[in-house]
Amino acid sequence: MESRIYFIRHGITEGNQKRWYYGASDIPLAHEGVERLLEMAEENPYPTGDDVQFFTSGLLRTEETLKILFGEREHDTIPRLQEMNFGEFECHSYEELKDDEDFDAWVNDEVGDVAMPGGESRNQFADRISRGVKELVAKHRLKELSHRHSGDPATTVMVCHGGVTAMAILTLFPEETETWWELIPDPGHGYMVEFDSGVPKSFTKL
Repeated sequence: MESRIYFIRHGITEGNQKRWYYGASDIPLAHEGVERLLEMAEENPYPTGDDVQFFTSGLLRTEETLKILFGEREHDTIPRLQEMNFGEFECHSYEELKDDEDFDAWVNDEVGDVAMPGGESRNQFADRISRGVKELVAKHRLKELSHRHSGDPATTVMVCHGGVTAMAILTLFPEETETWWELIPDPGHGYMVEFDSGVPKSFTKL
């Protein structure tokens, strides 16, 4: 039986255009983001069957992306799979932050324990995403079990965020040699993860 989870990054936002550090801020898609997703929807690169189960992180940009790519779909949310909370750095660019002592400490933290003021450390983020991925995989496993006799594909789509998607891949494939930064997909793109009896076997960039 085919068993797959699709991790899809939301479309382009003002934060992407202005190269902001942002994650917790609930900002919508930019006009450019909507236009590009509409173009992608015409190519239909993702599964659209009636039996596909859908999730978002619950933030507006993921909700909008789901609707554009797949239409009106019943879905649930997994808030643990929201983007990193940058605290006081939210909606600011590197140029605006580069002289800030707290920002410098966070950027140069080699261990991952330095939390941004009012936000998360990299290790806190990784732990939260790990728990969110376990929640998603458990829900996908139920989809697998419901299809164990029919042999029909078990397909789950998770619309989330770039950093989240990269961290999810590293969580599912800890032996992966690409770095977190290298695994972040372009807006509207992501990865397909193949499973066998609930165990991740391989992933493909989309």
